[in-house]
Amino acid sequence: TQLISLILGGNETTRHLNATLLARPAGDPALLERLHADPSLIPAAVEESLRLEPPIHQMIRTIELPVERFGPSMCPGDKIVYAVASANRDDGVFAEPDSWRLDRPNGRDHLAFGDGPHICPGMSIARLEGRVCTEVFVERVGRLAPVEGWRYRKVPVFWANGPIDVRVTLAPR
Repeated sequence: TQLISLILGGNETTRHLNATLLARPAGDPALLERLHADPSLIPAAVEESLRLEPPIHQMIRTIELPVERFGPSMCPGDKIVYAVASANRDDGVFAEPDSWRLDRPNGRDHLAFGDGPHICPGMSIARLEGRVCTEVFVERVGRLAPVEGWRYRKVPVFWANGPIDVRVTLAPR
């Protein structure tokens, strides 16, 4: 089961990370220009994409010890769902939490990979894949724009976040 979780989790999440990360410049041409001018911003772009558009919106955990917090008592065996996307927009942690910024001093303080003993074992490879994919994209693509009529459609998986497709036109660099 662990191996299946790693394979499926790594595929689904990496696909969504790269799709949302590379779709952003289609709606914000100035972003691609900034990344062309300063590729050292690419790791910050990966973190900001993970923070604002995490590949996993919700995580499910099993209660191990009795807990009384946030309303009703929770007992061992109970399942809880928490919203990563909401936590990543906490204005107590992030200045201008709804803004996509490359200059965040705490850009890696998000919960896109979970936290604690259940933190994603693939987070380092996910960051590497996002960075390398974006580096190659920025190196090779001069311009991009959404295809006329394209609209964002979320994948039909309740816990996942990513577009079904990203339709753009590209011009080489």
